[in-house]
Amino acid sequence: MSTTVLTVMAGVLAAAEGIELPMPTWLYGVIAWILFMIALGVLWSFRGTAQKYADQADHQAHPFHGTHPGARHD
Repeated sequence: MSTTVLTVMAGVLAAAEGIELPMPTWLYGVIAWILFMIALGVLWSFRGTAQKYADQADHQAHPFHGTHPGARHD
């Protein structure tokens, strides 16, 4: 896919309105792609965070888990 939806929309709006855009239409697609990559990087930086906090919450909620009489240690 050589053109993005944003590029096509920007071109259609510019032609329909008869106004000139402040930058080339393909640059809107590049900016959108860069913003998406930044958002993906932020999301990637938080990978594993839920599991880390789930482990801490589990140890705090049950500090003596598995030490009561009859506990099985397989």
